[in-house]
Amino acid sequence: MVGWFFRSPPLTGNALRTYRYHLQYALFDAVTGGVIATAPFIAIKQMGAPDWQLGLKLVLSGLGMLATLYLSHWMAVRSKMPFVFWPGLMCVVTTGAMALTDNSFVFLFFSGLGLMFNTITRPAVAAIVRSNYPPEHRGQATGEIRRWSSLVFLFVVLGSAVLLDYCTKHDSDRILTAIRVLLVLATISNLLAYVQFRRIHVEEEIQKLASVARPRVVRSFVEALEILQRDSRYRSYILGCFAFGFAAATYVSYIPAFLSQNLRFSYVQCVVYLHVIPAVAAFLVTGRLGRWFDRVSLSTAWGWIRFGWGLDPLLLAASTALIPLAGKEVVLLAILARIAVGTVQGGYWILWWQIGVAFYARPGADTSRYQGVLVFVDGMTKMTAPFLGAWILAMPGSSRETLFLIGGAGVLLSGVVSLIQGRYERGDLHLVTTAEYEAQFEEPI
Repeated sequence: MVGWFFRSPPLTGNALRTYRYHLQYALFDAVTGGVIATAPFIAIKQMGAPDWQLGLKLVLSGLGMLATLYLSHWMAVRSKMPFVFWPGLMCVVTTGAMALTDNSFVFLFFSGLGLMFNTITRPAVAAIVRSNYPPEHRGQATGEIRRWSSLVFLFVVLGSAVLLDYCTKHDSDRILTAIRVLLVLATISNLLAYVQFRRIHVEEEIQKLASVARPRVVRSFVEALEILQRDSRYRSYILGCFAFGFAAATYVSYIPAFLSQNLRFSYVQCVVYLHVIPAVAAFLVTGRLGRWFDRVSLSTAWGWIRFGWGLDPLLLAASTALIPLAGKEVVLLAILARIAVGTVQGGYWILWWQIGVAFYARPGADTSRYQGVLVFVDGMTKMTAPFLGAWILAMPGSSRETLFLIGGAGVLLSGVVSLIQGRYERGDLHLVTTAEYEAQFEEPI
């Protein structure tokens, strides 16, 4: 039992050292994330934010993702750590700025700006994870880290909600003070996270190109198009990611409003449904998913991850549609919906942001380039899909449930695309696992 609960990956040397600092970074980051997760509810309940402002966070993160296409080509033959640490410090600043306002638009703007800078770090993080962990244990290492960070996130987000609910009911004059204290805690924890990550010694072969100028913006777009043109397997992967990201981004911003207004939940109830239930499920299964990722084709893994993700909006829509027939007991469907997304949430995160690109890009400089293309495409979905969601909500006779049904169907379709790709790749011995794929390359390219 203890071996299952504390199951560290079999790492040695710098890989083990990386794991320890990576874990510390993730735990501090989870504290920040747990506080920031209450931001939409704070904006709705304390600042009167309208629905359209809830998509602001995704739109701003999308801007950061568009910028990563250029940055990922810039960092390809350079040290990756500065591309994590300096945007990370900007994320710290924006988190602190949230404590200085009680205007819902400004509050959500800084929240989105922080996510934008956090997003900018992710191609570099993916490259560092790939260079510092052996492929045979990369999924297990990142899965365990995500597992424990989900547990910290759970306690912080729940504690934040309890504090906010208490102040709302018993000490309403101090609610803004409580919010600011939480945001200061998030800011300090965010700073500690990036300080710890910077202590990682990155095992990378950097070409001595200090005299080479930064790539032109246009050239970074051209190189991205060349990657998609020459690599049909990666092109299929990107197609599936685009379908998944676009469909999910149409509805995800409106789940807080659905819980707060459709189901009339308190802070604690909203946080339990939106974050705590998925975090518990993620803690229980993400470690196992990480070990599974080391043994299977990641295309096939993506198919099942997206299937669990798509069940969430479909079951949420059904939960309110059936209330007139079955009463409050139908809220159990909402619980099942959040369990469904929670079981795959950690797996989605480590595939999308940390280890998935290693199944498609050659080791070396292509890691950040390929991840940059993925993040750019994700940014395009987040810049456009929330507006489609808002347009659907504005249509006569439409509702949040309608939007959930449309978005959920799109997510399931993207899962089918991934399963088809996995079936097509099954006959190639080099594509059985990520380790088999990387074994083709004797040296980083």
